[in-house]
Amino acid sequence: MELCAQSVLLWMNLFSWTYNVKVVDDDGREVPSQVQHVPFVTWPVQDAAVTSLLDGVDRGYDVLIDKSRDMGASWLCITLATWMWLFRDNTQGLLVSRIEDLVDRRGDPDTMFWKIDYLLSNLPDWMLPCPRQCIGTKGEYRTHLQLVNPSNGSTISGQATTGHVGRGGRRTFVVFDEMAAMQNANDAWRSAADTTSCRIANSTPIGPGTEFSRLRTQGITHNSPRVMTLGYWDHPQKGQGREWRQDEEGEKTGIAGRWYWWTPWFDEQCKRRSDSADIGQNILIDHTTSGDLFFNASIVTKHKQAHGKPARRYEIAEKGSGFVFEEDDHGRWFLWTELESKMPKVDTNYIMFADISHGKGSSNSVLAVLDAESGEIVGEFADPNITPHDFAEEASRAGKGVWAGAYGEAFLGWEVNGPGESWYEEIRRLDYEHIYFQRTTGQKTDKKSRRYGWRSDRRTKRIILSALLRAVTRDEVIIRSEDGIKEMLEYVYYEDGSIGPGTMRDERTGARESHGDRVIAYAGCVYLRGEAPRFEETTPTFQPGTAGDILNHAEVWEAST
Repeated sequence: MELCAQSVLLWMNLFSWTYNVKVVDDDGREVPSQVQHVPFVTWPVQDAAVTSLLDGVDRGYDVLIDKSRDMGASWLCITLATWMWLFRDNTQGLLVSRIEDLVDRRGDPDTMFWKIDYLLSNLPDWMLPCPRQCIGTKGEYRTHLQLVNPSNGSTISGQATTGHVGRGGRRTFVVFDEMAAMQNANDAWRSAADTTSCRIANSTPIGPGTEFSRLRTQGITHNSPRVMTLGYWDHPQKGQGREWRQDEEGEKTGIAGRWYWWTPWFDEQCKRRSDSADIGQNILIDHTTSGDLFFNASIVTKHKQAHGKPARRYEIAEKGSGFVFEEDDHGRWFLWTELESKMPKVDTNYIMFADISHGKGSSNSVLAVLDAESGEIVGEFADPNITPHDFAEEASRAGKGVWAGAYGEAFLGWEVNGPGESWYEEIRRLDYEHIYFQRTTGQKTDKKSRRYGWRSDRRTKRIILSALLRAVTRDEVIIRSEDGIKEMLEYVYYEDGSIGPGTMRDERTGARESHGDRVIAYAGCVYLRGEAPRFEETTPTFQPGTAGDILNHAEVWEAST
């Protein structure tokens, strides 16, 4: 008992049992286990994980377990909680899952408390703090969502995910099991910060935009929470014969050029799982391909391999009677084109599309610039703190000055929703004329309407994003921005069928959540490239000598529009 109290790993390997339903044979195939009840003999990667978890509890820091399926992560968390309940005084643990039935439901092996009951049922009587029946499923110390140790005051409690996890109480640790699937994960994680000094998040990924993925990115960048990885390649059976290989075409991993651990088991799984999202989620621990992505990851990553390159940063500066680009390490303009005399080409037409934010630092205002002749996104502006008013002036300087091109002004469009609603007044005040007006559709000839800008709804967003995907697939548009391509891989289908980005941080600009701002700007450029030539002049014509001709009604009409 003294030795077990000193070492959780000793206790696990001498006294804990676990429940296995399948094993991996020598050929890498998963087959039913001949013996389901087996001693919990930990692997080296599990030893490191348990040691880190206990250190997080003792020293007071958060831990995140990023894992492949069937790596025993839930069992590790439950076993550590049970050990502390047995051997440490006044430990208060809290187990949290997506719904209450996954925390505690009598007789269900998928629940967290079933695993605790299983561990205790296999311990010798002399190790238990009270008669076995008292902590059985009908015992006085084992109630629904609660287990009490009468000899040392320790408890383990359970709760479903809400925005008030553990509120009002104090806990030694809180475990969030399969956190990526939790609906209120953000609020629950923040609420638990007031409850405990050690929050443990454990999950396989289910795509970009979840709180679990955000925490994982935060942990890799800032080491808080501490990230531990439990991958199939460290499994004693699944990882046998592993080789470091590159998936050049993205056929196995969904990401062209990605490196991965090949094993006989992985090869067998690829034959069984034709869906790259399934492989990304349950095997590769891929926080991108594990989601229901809108853009084909293989196509997008191939595009990045062929065309992506780092940008140089600039600011627009006034020079004489015009404007030029001046290189600036902290500039808000990102360019990939070669600048002759610090000016873009003047023998082509440019298209600009803006996605406008409120300028409060949470998301970027983005202006993308497309060379209408070559189809290349030659530049983009991104700033989370610029106000819509100042952004309009920046767009005007860019469109009339550096990106004026052969037309004299770049063709400008923007998303009207939100802060873009009042942008037209700013643009008009700056005497910017070459702007996008919506077409009237369903007629023999599509004509320009008086409604400015592009208005986003579920249908129109799907249309322009589909056009962007088609253009990227056919190399009709060239995107060199590595940040922009990364944002494309964040776009997913939501549960209601709509399309949108997962939340991500933009380290290049300081935006707390970039929301895929660049993607809408690219899609808008592609859309305007096809729209601009289709506009027809709607000015009426009058026969010579008629009243309309004599009174110049055509000029009056033009002025009114």
